[in-house]
Amino acid sequence: MIERRRYVAGLVAVTLFAVLLWLQPLLTLRLPHQVDLLVHLRWSDQFFAAVRDGWLLPRWAYASHGGLGDPTFMYYQPLFYYLTSAFALAGLDSRYALLWGALVPYVLLGAVVYFGMLRHAGRRSAVLGACFVMCCPVLLFLSAQMAAFPWVLSIPFSVLFLAESGTARPRVARVAVLLCLVCLSHLLSGMIALFTAGLGRLVLAFPNRRTLPGHVAWALGVALGLGLAAFFVYPAVTQLNLINPTGWTDGPNFDWRRAFALPVVTFARYGLRWAAIQWPLSLLALGMCAVTLWSARGAPAGTPQASAFRLAVFGLAAIALGSELAYPLYALLPPLQKLQFPYRFMFIGAVLGSIGIAIQFTQGMWSRWNNALRVLVLALVAVYGAQALYLQWSIHGGERLPAHHEYIQGSFGQPEYVPAVARPQWKTYLETGKLDGECRRLGLTCDVVMQRTNALKVVMTAPRQVAVRMPLFAFPAWRVSVDGHTQSRLVDEQTGLALVHIGPGRHVVAMEWDGLPADTIGRNISLGSVIVLLLVVGSARLRRRRQTATTAKRDELGTPEPDALIS
Repeated sequence: MIERRRYVAGLVAVTLFAVLLWLQPLLTLRLPHQVDLLVHLRWSDQFFAAVRDGWLLPRWAYASHGGLGDPTFMYYQPLFYYLTSAFALAGLDSRYALLWGALVPYVLLGAVVYFGMLRHAGRRSAVLGACFVMCCPVLLFLSAQMAAFPWVLSIPFSVLFLAESGTARPRVARVAVLLCLVCLSHLLSGMIALFTAGLGRLVLAFPNRRTLPGHVAWALGVALGLGLAAFFVYPAVTQLNLINPTGWTDGPNFDWRRAFALPVVTFARYGLRWAAIQWPLSLLALGMCAVTLWSARGAPAGTPQASAFRLAVFGLAAIALGSELAYPLYALLPPLQKLQFPYRFMFIGAVLGSIGIAIQFTQGMWSRWNNALRVLVLALVAVYGAQALYLQWSIHGGERLPAHHEYIQGSFGQPEYVPAVARPQWKTYLETGKLDGECRRLGLTCDVVMQRTNALKVVMTAPRQVAVRMPLFAFPAWRVSVDGHTQSRLVDEQTGLALVHIGPGRHVVAMEWDGLPADTIGRNISLGSVIVLLLVVGSARLRRRRQTATTAKRDELGTPEPDALIS
């Protein structure tokens, strides 16, 4: 009981340190100016509104583009917004819900490092190691300077996924669940984790007869994990034709050739995208992974140093995939170009390097290092701390988060999520009063009797037969009915809005979110994957029970272990 209390006390200390890192934003509601900050505020607000309306899996961002909406949540990963919705349900203002949601990944990562180190180090060392990793400059950079909250949320799960992927015989169920959580946190991080784990496994255990079973187990876990996340991943990947995905890749800002970590040749030809990421932060990540790899080389299997070595291998694999060494891969594999910036790989490499250094410190490696290595480590830690302090200071001069009535007004929305059916005149529709202007133009009497995030009902009285442009884009997941009778989907050629034909008289026009066939397919794949996961977990438990019973029986009879018989 006393030992358990000590463990809990350590976890509380880690959590309090995470709160300390976020104390400035929580007290002042300030973060450095970043366009994506408003994007996440608006998305979390709209997601929560849909949850409050009874939608367990929101799909439609109802307030985007002047209230015409867009299918953001069909394509953008939902886990972070479930977190912010949970805080909002607890009664927090949307801004505080966003900030507390941004704090959660730090607590998760700290807990992962803390409990991982507790197996081989004292409680104090484990707490210090967790705090060191939580100060990682790239985490603060992603959160404060880029407002990449879903990306940061994926990092604790990515660390666990890579740690499990580095074992000789990965557990299928654990690989599956962790990969699912990575994808639901940040889909691009799922791709990063898969490429990193794949390359890392090839380095650690090149496929042969001895290592093949482990690779097969890992591949099965990956397939099962993608299946678990299919309710989100399948529609997101297969229905890109319904939006404008070129918004993710077109334009000079998204030229992947400018965005490699540690660029030399590409810098001379294409220039830089973001120097702070591509050089200082990338050099720090490379240095920490390299020191960990060097100091942990030759460590016996099963030791903390061996774990640090594997993490460093994965970290260097990630940095290699984010550097111009991987240029041919990006040129030959168009899906990799969807990452936009190859240096995305560097961030997980930096976190893995931080964990590796922390493990080495807790294992007393300082006393075994030579002077040159000590100086290098001190320099890395000094740069690490200086960058972390600078990023903390940048929060002090940030802008205050706007209140709900400020950020939810006007026409906003990401261009890539505008439905593909949209036509240029939809902005004119907004300027002329939306549905009210449309009803005045047609001489109709219109009364909106119900308007929710995923439904709209309007009572219309028409003097003649008319075609009415409804205030929603004609995305194919919407079902339109007039007086309870479903109409076929019609699209206004000038705006891309849903078009409804009504005759003279009074009519009830309703639009309800009905989903896509891809949604049903994705849910069915996930359901089937859950069943397979339960079978895998059940069979593993049964196998362990049989092994335990067999061992106990041998002990009773004094029978030697099989290895002893062979020898």
